Amino acid sequence: MGRPSNKAQRRGQIVAGMMQVMAERGYERASMPEVAKAAGLTQGLIHYHFKNKQEILLSALEELTRRQLDRLDGQLGLGDADPWTQLTRFIELHLALGTEADPEAAACWMVISGEALRQAAVRVAFQASVGELIGRLLPIIEAGNAQGAFRCEDPGAAAGAILATIQGYFVLAATAREQIPKGSAARSTRQMAAALVNGTEPTGEEGGSPCE
Repeated sequence: MGRPSNKAQRRGQIVAGMMQVMAERGYERASMPEVAKAAGLTQGLIHYHFKNKQEILLSALEELTRRQLDRLDGQLGLGDADPWTQLTRFIELHLALGTEADPEAAACWMVISGEALRQAAVRVAFQASVGELIGRLLPIIEAGNAQGAFRCEDPGAAAGAILATIQGYFVLAATAREQIPKGSAARSTRQMAAALVNGTEPTGEEGGSPCE
């Protein structure tokens, strides 16, 4: 495979700079001079590669989605994983736990979800990204039904509820982190997911069944 073009490299630097500043200061306060400084480039180069700040934001969303899908595919694609294990991995990857943690990406996702409420173009792109994530989760639930591990009457509704719970934890983490007991997010989400798919969570290091 050939080396990435200079244009792709520069755009990647700019998107990385935007994500760094946005994770620290939010979108509104992510000024072009700060993005340029974080990217190690001049403002002129930023304006050469992107028409405006919103275009960089949309590219950042595309990059975040690509990263998350790659991580999910790497974990969920393991052939020896049963449906519950895959569902657990999906939850834990999104809640940024363990060695796969990416706090900057989680912060950027939260910022972009807020901008999706205010900007129509961002909302459309955000909906598409969420659709791709649902597209990784829904087959897990359907496979669990087919194998008899789950007894979920509405896999689509269950997938949406699980992703909504994860998104809700992002909101709380950004606005009221002290209200989330340490280590409880993944455990509680797994318990809710187990009830939604009507499966049984195996006893593990972080707790027993959802009914305990």
